[in-house]
Amino acid sequence: MLAAAGLPQAPAFRLSGPSPRLDSPLPLADIASAFQLAVVHATEVASHEDDGASQPDVKVVYEISPAQALAGLEPTHFQRIHRHRYPQSSHSRELKSDFYSTADGRWFLTSGSYPHLRDGTLALLDCANTPSALAAAIRRWPADALEDAAAANGLPGAWARTPEAWLACPAGAAIAASPLLHLRRLRDGAPIRAPWDALRVLDLSHVIAGPVVARHFAFCGADVLRVSSPAQPDPLPQILDTGIGKRNAFADLEDPEDLAIVGALAAEADVVVDSWRPGALARFGLDAAGLLARARRDVVHVSVSAFGPDGPWAARKAFDQVVQAATGIAVLHATGGKPRLSPTRLLLDYLTAQLGIVGALGALYRQRRTGGSWSVHVSLARVATYLLGWADPSHRGGDTFDVLQPRMVVRHGPFGMTYHVAPAVRPSSAANGEVPGPRPLGSSPATWRSA
Repeated sequence: MLAAAGLPQAPAFRLSGPSPRLDSPLPLADIASAFQLAVVHATEVASHEDDGASQPDVKVVYEISPAQALAGLEPTHFQRIHRHRYPQSSHSRELKSDFYSTADGRWFLTSGSYPHLRDGTLALLDCANTPSALAAAIRRWPADALEDAAAANGLPGAWARTPEAWLACPAGAAIAASPLLHLRRLRDGAPIRAPWDALRVLDLSHVIAGPVVARHFAFCGADVLRVSSPAQPDPLPQILDTGIGKRNAFADLEDPEDLAIVGALAAEADVVVDSWRPGALARFGLDAAGLLARARRDVVHVSVSAFGPDGPWAARKAFDQVVQAATGIAVLHATGGKPRLSPTRLLLDYLTAQLGIVGALGALYRQRRTGGSWSVHVSLARVATYLLGWADPSHRGGDTFDVLQPRMVVRHGPFGMTYHVAPAVRPSSAANGEVPGPRPLGSSPATWRSA
């Protein structure tokens, strides 16, 4: 990861505490530790570049807790408000997602955690939102036909392939042949040296992976402004995690006045994060090309997608769980012949976010050395495909996610005292303990902090 981001010097580290073994063929604690170690070291390297030093202190030895790192793959499971878990109040209204058997004996995963996706899936299947009705409706469809119909209607869903079937299909082969991390120069420019607290990060992303990329810069002291649509809010439990240290503004990009405001914000941004489907923001002039046309400074554009920036499935909608199904991760975790999600259900979201952070830091590192505007792209499917190479049945263990008992950080903000999973790596350049808690969506003006 560090090499792909153009960042020097592999870190020295030692493990602190045991490595839990969940019921997974993937060494999840080791994978989580490696990704989070890369984030911290990349932050250390980039921050020293800001100080004018060529390298961080070579004597630094990071200490990482594998159990803490593992908890960081699904931190919403542990977060609390005043020691109480925030209820998943929308769960009863979501699509009854599960792996359902198809007409040709495969397993299809439905997904609809947002109302329009739930309603669209139920309309396609012409059934009620109950497990029995969904099972009966999906049993009438061959897996490929249903997957293609869902994609044609802009709906997430995929049948559960084996790793071999994923790598053999056109989409899987294309993604496997692509870089784990896309990092390229968009245009030349003069070297930039700006302190972290002067950095402006415009978060135009949604769900989890993109917002987590932007959140890291709030940990580093940057001005991070999230702009989201009031018509499609993310669930509050996600906001409590992904919104730490950010200000949150509403804007409707279909409204010309709001679009002009967001365009002006983008023109003054140092980093822009986008996690919509590739090209979705192009019609608003907020893709990489549009940003270059309006930017008043060099910019780093970070894009997170489900299936990559190009290729057969680039335009398909999907969430973490759907990508786990399509790429073989779910089949690797099957029990009793039925596919199952990873014990950390948000496995790909957080790992892809951490890879995106490393890429963004690599772009800022290069920008400070050689200048220019840069593009970074990461995808959940590419990370999933990378993980397939680490699968080994001998990794399966009996530890449960609930017994991790991670160390927590207390933050203060409009939601009161909120408890969040603490960083797994020490030392860390990010001022995690000093960052305020999350704010409600739409609670901030759509302006930069110093404007």
